[in-house]
Amino acid sequence: MSASSPSNLKKMSQFLGNIEQWVLVLLLGFLTAFAVAQIILRNFLSVGFVWGDDLLRHGVLWISLLGATRATLEGKHIRIDLLPRILPARLGLIADSLCCFISLFVCVLLAWASWNFVQGERLAGDIAFASIPYWWLVLIFPISFGLMAFRFCLNCISRLVRRPEGVER
Repeated sequence: MSASSPSNLKKMSQFLGNIEQWVLVLLLGFLTAFAVAQIILRNFLSVGFVWGDDLLRHGVLWISLLGATRATLEGKHIRIDLLPRILPARLGLIADSLCCFISLFVCVLLAWASWNFVQGERLAGDIAFASIPYWWLVLIFPISFGLMAFRFCLNCISRLVRRPEGVER
């Protein structure tokens, strides 16, 4: 691996992060407008989209999982970092790296399992609403867990390369 490879991977992660951010903004705007329209249609015109609640429910799922990938990019995901804080620098780095590798492993496992789930839904051929196949809606699971795994992989690489303050090699 060349010296610029981690930098290129980091740039790719940032690029994907920008796409995520725009998808989140557009999706949130669409869901807000759709929810308001659905409320107006139901309360004032006594009509509405039968599948509207399902669309909103799946939209919230997409926003949640994309938000989780965004949090992973920014390092604002939920983490338990008591040991790296109280241990000496070298042991703290080892504990921090171990937590990163465990997170990577869990995300890879979830991405694989969710991909198998999507394949099962695709083969089943179920339609969710408005002629949209159900598997399209659950495709966010392997996408988000795959992105989180990619980001944890980058974090693990950066932890292996960096040197904590006060620790000599």
